[in-house]
Amino acid sequence: MAYILNELANLPVDDNVHFYIFVVNGQFKEPLNEMIQSNFSSLGKSIGSNAVIAAGTDAKEFTTQVARKYLGEGNSDDSFTQSLPALLITNAHPDKLTKESVRLVVPLRDAEKRFGDWSQFFKLLTAFVRGENRDFLDKFESKEEDSMDVGNKILHLKPNLFGVGINVNELLDRYNKRRKAKGE
Repeated sequence: MAYILNELANLPVDDNVHFYIFVVNGQFKEPLNEMIQSNFSSLGKSIGSNAVIAAGTDAKEFTTQVARKYLGEGNSDDSFTQSLPALLITNAHPDKLTKESVRLVVPLRDAEKRFGDWSQFFKLLTAFVRGENRDFLDKFESKEEDSMDVGNKILHLKPNLFGVGINVNELLDRYNKRRKAKGE
């Protein structure tokens, strides 16, 4: 499903949705963001009915709303704004956000390099949010780079809890195990 929202608060609650992808761009039009916008409808269709991709009618304000809600007040600092344009991927609706909720910021600047092309990026992103595989996350791991370098360059986890770190892979494994145990 794909939504263009005036405000983050307008995102409908749907208990069948397990992942949310927020397009965060800041205030400037970027060629990378244009790639997301030109594929927005196709992404909405490809992710199915158990995931949502959402963008704002006012990109700057929407980015600020998403950052405040998911990253916390004051966490939309330079490290976040330097990663824009990006996608923020989470398993929680804004009204159901907890400290255990996944928060992945995926900068778009390295997508083509990491995935080979945009088609592959979109294919693996949609398979990931549909719960089919973890290949999307695996593309961020590289034997040539240490995990701190990857974390700082590509995948930013910004928990809303006083700088406490979360093991994203473990969190996603537990989430997928719970979903499978429930028969989803």
